[in-house]
Amino acid sequence: MQRDLDAFVQTACAFDPTDSLLPFTVQGVLAGWMKRSFAERLTEWPEFFSVRQRGVGMLGDFETPLHRSVAIAEVVESLATETVINGWRGELVTVAETFYSPPLFHIERAASRYFGLTMYASHLNGLTMRHGEMHMWIAQRADAKAVDPGKLDNLAAGRIARGMSPFETLVKESFEEAGIPPELAKTSISTGAVRCKREVEEGLHHEIMFVHDLILPETFTPQNQDGEVSGFQCVPVAEMMARLEKNPDEFTVDAALVVLDCLIRRGYINPNRKDYLEIIHALRP
Repeated sequence: MQRDLDAFVQTACAFDPTDSLLPFTVQGVLAGWMKRSFAERLTEWPEFFSVRQRGVGMLGDFETPLHRSVAIAEVVESLATETVINGWRGELVTVAETFYSPPLFHIERAASRYFGLTMYASHLNGLTMRHGEMHMWIAQRADAKAVDPGKLDNLAAGRIARGMSPFETLVKESFEEAGIPPELAKTSISTGAVRCKREVEEGLHHEIMFVHDLILPETFTPQNQDGEVSGFQCVPVAEMMARLEKNPDEFTVDAALVVLDCLIRRGYINPNRKDYLEIIHALRP
Protein backbone atom coordinates (compact mmCIF):
# COMPACT_ATOMS: atom_id res chain seq x y z
CA MET A 1 0.00 0.00 0.00
CA GLN A 2 2.91 2.34 0.68
CA ARG A 3 4.15 1.87 -2.87
CA ASP A 4 0.67 2.76 -4.17
CA LEU A 5 0.85 6.16 -2.47
CA ASP A 6 4.36 6.70 -3.79
CA ALA A 7 3.15 5.82 -7.31
CA PHE A 8 0.36 8.40 -6.97
CA VAL A 9 2.84 11.09 -5.94
CA GLN A 10 5.27 10.23 -8.71
CA THR A 11 2.50 10.40 -11.33
CA ALA A 12 1.26 13.71 -9.91
CA CYS A 13 4.63 15.41 -9.54
CA ALA A 14 7.34 13.89 -11.66
CA PHE A 15 6.12 13.82 -15.26
CA ASP A 16 8.96 14.47 -17.73
CA PRO A 17 7.56 16.55 -20.63
CA THR A 18 10.67 16.04 -22.78
CA ASP A 19 9.41 12.57 -23.70
CA SER A 20 6.24 13.70 -25.49
CA LEU A 21 5.82 17.49 -25.57
CA LEU A 22 7.48 20.35 -27.43
CA PRO A 23 9.24 23.15 -25.52
CA PHE A 24 7.80 26.65 -25.81
CA THR A 25 10.34 29.46 -25.46
CA VAL A 26 9.88 33.22 -25.13
CA GLN A 27 12.82 35.63 -25.16
CA GLY A 28 15.17 32.68 -24.72
CA VAL A 29 13.29 31.50 -21.61
CA LEU A 30 11.64 28.07 -21.41
CA ALA A 31 8.07 29.17 -20.72
CA GLY A 32 6.13 25.94 -21.22
CA TRP A 33 5.48 22.70 -23.08
CA MET A 34 2.77 21.76 -25.56
CA LYS A 35 1.39 18.88 -27.58
CA ARG A 36 2.42 18.65 -31.21
CA SER A 37 -1.21 18.87 -32.25
CA PHE A 38 -1.56 22.19 -30.41
CA ALA A 39 1.72 23.46 -31.83
CA GLU A 40 0.40 22.74 -35.32
CA ARG A 41 -2.51 25.08 -34.66
CA LEU A 42 -0.04 27.86 -33.89
CA THR A 43 1.30 27.66 -37.45
CA GLU A 44 -1.78 29.72 -38.35
CA TRP A 45 0.03 32.71 -36.78
CA PRO A 46 3.48 32.72 -38.46
CA GLU A 47 3.79 36.38 -37.57
CA PHE A 48 3.75 35.42 -33.87
CA PHE A 49 5.37 31.98 -33.58
CA SER A 50 8.17 29.93 -35.07
CA VAL A 51 6.97 26.33 -35.06
CA ARG A 52 9.72 23.77 -35.71
CA GLN A 53 10.18 20.05 -35.29
CA ARG A 54 12.05 20.52 -32.00
CA GLY A 55 9.97 23.27 -30.43
CA VAL A 56 7.94 26.45 -30.60
CA GLY A 57 9.31 29.94 -30.07
CA MET A 58 7.64 33.31 -29.90
CA LEU A 59 9.21 35.66 -32.42
CA GLY A 60 11.50 38.36 -31.06
CA ASP A 61 9.51 41.18 -32.68
CA PHE A 62 7.42 41.38 -29.49
CA GLU A 63 9.84 43.06 -27.13
CA THR A 64 7.64 43.92 -24.14
CA PRO A 65 5.27 41.90 -21.93
CA LEU A 66 2.39 44.06 -23.16
CA HIS A 67 3.10 43.39 -26.83
CA ARG A 68 3.45 39.66 -26.20
CA SER A 69 0.28 39.58 -24.09
CA VAL A 70 -1.76 41.30 -26.81
CA ALA A 71 -0.48 38.91 -29.50
CA ILE A 72 -1.12 35.80 -27.41
CA ALA A 73 -4.57 37.08 -26.42
CA GLU A 74 -5.51 37.22 -30.10
CA VAL A 75 -4.44 33.62 -30.56
CA VAL A 76 -6.10 32.33 -27.39
CA GLU A 77 -9.40 34.09 -28.10
CA SER A 78 -9.48 32.68 -31.64
CA LEU A 79 -8.75 29.14 -30.46
CA ALA A 80 -11.37 29.46 -27.70
CA THR A 81 -13.95 30.50 -30.30
CA GLU A 82 -13.10 27.33 -32.23
CA THR A 83 -13.35 25.31 -28.95
CA VAL A 84 -9.71 24.24 -29.25
CA ILE A 85 -9.23 25.92 -25.85
CA ASN A 86 -12.04 25.24 -23.39
CA GLY A 87 -13.03 26.39 -19.92
CA TRP A 88 -12.73 30.16 -20.37
CA ARG A 89 -12.28 31.90 -17.00
CA GLY A 90 -11.99 35.58 -17.88
CA GLU A 91 -8.96 35.76 -15.59
CA LEU A 92 -5.41 36.69 -16.50
CA VAL A 93 -2.40 34.93 -14.99
CA THR A 94 1.23 35.96 -15.21
CA VAL A 95 3.91 33.90 -16.95
CA ALA A 96 7.55 34.39 -15.94
CA GLU A 97 10.76 32.39 -15.64
CA THR A 98 10.14 32.13 -11.86
CA PHE A 99 7.46 33.52 -9.60
CA TYR A 100 9.72 36.43 -8.67
CA SER A 101 11.03 37.15 -12.19
CA PRO A 102 9.75 40.00 -14.40
CA PRO A 103 6.70 38.88 -16.43
CA LEU A 104 7.13 37.51 -19.92
CA PHE A 105 3.44 37.94 -20.71
CA HIS A 106 -0.06 37.60 -19.25
CA ILE A 107 -2.54 35.03 -20.54
CA GLU A 108 -6.10 33.82 -20.02
CA ARG A 109 -6.03 31.20 -17.28
CA ALA A 110 -7.89 28.62 -19.38
CA ALA A 111 -4.97 28.46 -21.84
CA SER A 112 -2.30 27.56 -19.27
CA ARG A 113 -2.43 23.77 -19.68
CA TYR A 114 -2.40 23.97 -23.50
CA PHE A 115 0.80 26.03 -23.42
CA GLY A 116 2.13 23.96 -20.47
CA LEU A 117 2.87 27.07 -18.43
CA THR A 118 4.03 27.10 -14.81
CA MET A 119 1.19 28.47 -12.71
CA TYR A 120 1.02 29.34 -9.02
CA ALA A 121 -1.65 28.90 -6.35
CA SER A 122 -2.22 29.34 -2.63
CA HIS A 123 -3.66 26.47 -0.54
CA LEU A 124 -4.86 26.37 3.06
CA ASN A 125 -4.82 23.52 5.55
CA GLY A 126 -7.53 24.36 8.08
CA LEU A 127 -6.62 22.67 11.37
CA THR A 128 -8.42 22.56 14.72
CA MET A 129 -8.18 20.68 18.02
CA ARG A 130 -11.15 18.56 19.04
CA HIS A 131 -11.15 16.36 22.16
CA GLY A 132 -7.39 16.72 22.38
CA GLU A 133 -6.81 15.47 18.83
CA MET A 134 -5.75 17.44 15.76
CA HIS A 135 -8.42 17.56 13.05
CA MET A 136 -8.37 18.90 9.50
CA TRP A 137 -11.21 20.64 7.69
CA ILE A 138 -11.66 19.54 4.10
CA ALA A 139 -14.10 20.79 1.50
CA GLN A 140 -16.14 18.89 -1.06
CA ARG A 141 -16.26 20.57 -4.45
CA ALA A 142 -19.67 21.38 -5.89
CA ASP A 143 -21.00 19.00 -8.53
CA ALA A 144 -21.27 21.95 -10.94
CA LYS A 145 -17.51 22.57 -10.91
CA ALA A 146 -15.98 22.15 -14.38
CA VAL A 147 -12.84 20.54 -12.93
CA ASP A 148 -12.95 17.68 -10.40
CA PRO A 149 -16.65 17.98 -9.45
CA GLY A 150 -17.53 16.34 -6.16
CA LYS A 151 -13.95 15.60 -5.13
CA LEU A 152 -12.43 16.47 -1.76
CA ASP A 153 -10.32 19.61 -1.60
CA ASN A 154 -8.34 21.74 0.82
CA LEU A 155 -10.38 24.08 2.99
CA ALA A 156 -9.48 26.96 0.65
CA ALA A 157 -7.35 27.21 -2.47
CA GLY A 158 -7.03 29.36 -5.56
CA ARG A 159 -4.85 30.20 -8.54
CA ILE A 160 -2.80 33.38 -8.07
CA ALA A 161 -4.15 35.90 -10.56
CA ARG A 162 -2.22 38.73 -12.20
CA GLY A 163 -1.16 41.36 -9.67
CA MET A 164 -1.94 39.22 -6.61
CA SER A 165 0.51 37.88 -4.03
CA PRO A 166 0.30 34.39 -2.48
CA PHE A 167 -0.94 35.79 0.83
CA GLU A 168 -3.49 38.15 -0.76
CA THR A 169 -4.82 35.19 -2.72
CA LEU A 170 -5.02 33.09 0.43
CA VAL A 171 -7.03 35.72 2.33
CA LYS A 172 -9.39 36.22 -0.63
CA GLU A 173 -10.00 32.52 -1.23
CA SER A 174 -10.35 31.75 2.49
CA PHE A 175 -13.34 34.06 2.72
CA GLU A 176 -14.94 33.11 -0.61
CA GLU A 177 -14.64 29.36 -0.14
CA ALA A 178 -14.91 28.91 3.63
CA GLY A 179 -16.21 32.19 5.10
CA ILE A 180 -13.00 32.74 7.09
CA PRO A 181 -12.85 36.42 8.11
CA PRO A 182 -9.76 38.25 6.77
CA GLU A 183 -8.47 39.01 10.26
CA LEU A 184 -8.47 35.28 11.05
CA ALA A 185 -7.06 34.23 7.68
CA LYS A 186 -4.15 36.62 8.20
CA THR A 187 -3.00 34.52 11.16
CA SER A 188 -2.16 31.70 8.74
CA ILE A 189 1.42 30.47 8.75
CA SER A 190 3.30 30.00 5.48
CA THR A 191 4.82 26.51 5.53
CA GLY A 192 6.50 26.17 2.14
CA ALA A 193 5.53 25.08 -1.36
CA VAL A 194 4.54 21.91 -3.18
CA ARG A 195 4.68 21.18 -6.90
CA CYS A 196 2.36 19.31 -9.23
CA LYS A 197 3.67 18.35 -12.67
CA ARG A 198 1.53 15.89 -14.59
CA GLU A 199 0.35 15.13 -18.08
CA VAL A 200 -3.27 16.06 -18.80
CA GLU A 201 -5.52 15.87 -21.83
CA GLU A 202 -4.78 19.48 -22.75
CA GLY A 203 -1.02 19.06 -22.44
CA LEU A 204 0.77 19.78 -19.16
CA HIS A 205 -0.48 20.80 -15.73
CA HIS A 206 2.46 22.41 -13.93
CA GLU A 207 1.65 24.26 -10.73
CA ILE A 208 3.57 25.47 -7.70
CA MET A 209 1.34 25.70 -4.62
CA PHE A 210 2.23 27.98 -1.72
CA VAL A 211 1.05 26.11 1.38
CA HIS A 212 -0.34 27.67 4.57
CA ASP A 213 -1.60 26.22 7.86
CA LEU A 214 -4.30 27.93 9.90
CA ILE A 215 -5.31 26.86 13.41
CA LEU A 216 -9.05 27.50 13.64
CA PRO A 217 -11.09 27.84 16.84
CA GLU A 218 -12.88 24.66 17.85
CA THR A 219 -16.18 26.52 17.50
CA PHE A 220 -15.52 27.67 13.93
CA THR A 221 -17.64 26.15 11.15
CA PRO A 222 -16.81 26.95 7.50
CA GLN A 223 -19.48 28.59 5.37
CA ASN A 224 -19.02 28.67 1.61
CA GLN A 225 -19.71 32.05 0.01
CA ASP A 226 -19.25 31.53 -3.74
CA GLY A 227 -21.18 28.35 -4.48
CA GLU A 228 -18.08 26.33 -5.38
CA VAL A 229 -18.24 24.04 -2.33
CA SER A 230 -21.09 21.66 -1.50
CA GLY A 231 -20.03 20.85 2.06
CA PHE A 232 -17.26 20.40 4.62
CA GLN A 233 -15.87 17.61 6.79
CA CYS A 234 -13.79 17.87 9.94
CA VAL A 235 -11.61 14.75 10.00
CA PRO A 236 -8.99 13.55 12.51
CA VAL A 237 -5.58 13.99 10.92
CA ALA A 238 -4.72 10.34 11.57
CA GLU A 239 -7.82 9.37 9.59
CA MET A 240 -6.72 11.62 6.74
CA MET A 241 -3.57 9.55 6.50
CA ALA A 242 -5.59 6.33 6.22
CA ARG A 243 -7.90 7.83 3.57
CA LEU A 244 -4.98 8.94 1.44
CA GLU A 245 -3.38 5.51 1.73
CA LYS A 246 -6.62 3.80 0.73
CA ASN A 247 -7.79 6.07 -2.09
CA PRO A 248 -5.87 9.24 -2.97
CA ASP A 249 -8.13 9.69 -6.01
CA GLU A 250 -10.94 10.64 -3.61
CA PHE A 251 -9.18 14.04 -3.50
CA THR A 252 -8.21 16.48 -6.19
CA VAL A 253 -4.59 15.83 -7.11
CA ASP A 254 -3.48 19.24 -5.82
CA ALA A 255 -5.32 18.83 -2.51
CA ALA A 256 -3.91 15.35 -1.93
CA LEU A 257 -0.37 16.66 -2.36
CA VAL A 258 -0.95 19.59 0.02
CA VAL A 259 -2.44 17.28 2.65
CA LEU A 260 0.50 14.89 2.25
CA ASP A 261 2.90 17.77 2.81
CA CYS A 262 1.06 18.66 6.03
CA LEU A 263 1.16 15.04 7.21
CA ILE A 264 4.91 14.90 6.58
CA ARG A 265 5.53 18.09 8.52
CA ARG A 266 3.45 16.83 11.46
CA GLY A 267 5.14 13.43 11.58
CA TYR A 268 2.29 11.23 10.32
CA ILE A 269 4.51 10.30 7.37
CA ASN A 270 8.01 9.62 8.67
CA PRO A 271 11.29 7.87 7.77
CA ASN A 272 9.82 4.50 8.79
CA ARG A 273 8.27 4.44 5.31
CA LYS A 274 10.52 2.97 2.61
CA ASP A 275 9.24 5.58 0.14
CA TYR A 276 9.67 8.54 2.51
CA LEU A 277 12.49 10.27 0.62
CA GLU A 278 10.94 9.57 -2.78
CA ILE A 279 7.67 11.26 -1.72
CA ILE A 280 9.46 14.29 -0.27
CA HIS A 281 11.70 14.67 -3.31
CA ALA A 282 8.74 14.53 -5.71
CA LEU A 283 6.71 17.08 -3.74
CA ARG A 284 9.33 19.80 -3.55
CA PRO A 285 9.62 22.46 -6.31
